[in-house]
Amino acid sequence: MEKQERDNIMTRLTPEERNTMRRLIVDAKEEWKSRIPEVFTAQKGLGPRKEGLPPQLQAAIDAVIARDDMGPAVGQKPPDFNLKLLGSDERVRLSDYRGKRPVALVFGSYT
Repeated sequence: MEKQERDNIMTRLTPEERNTMRRLIVDAKEEWKSRIPEVFTAQKGLGPRKEGLPPQLQAAIDAVIARDDMGPAVGQKPPDFNLKLLGSDERVRLSDYRGKRPVALVFGSYT
């Protein structure tokens, strides 16, 4: 599933459907806390909850599961990258930090 398709599904949700999705996600994560150290995934936590839901909410859960499946798995080494530092011509590579110190990678939209 492409990002645009996922975005279209999520933006077509009514406010009530959005609240239901939020509640499903919160409930699934709360239930999962008792299963530590097992890692929470959308497939494991939300997949079983979509039965009996309206088709639009089932599609939204499928979109969340598809997004969750895109990235690297827990414990998998992330791909190396080479990025230019803001305000500089200097570049940084993730591999430059391997074995030296922890690195936090934050992904999100800031637009």
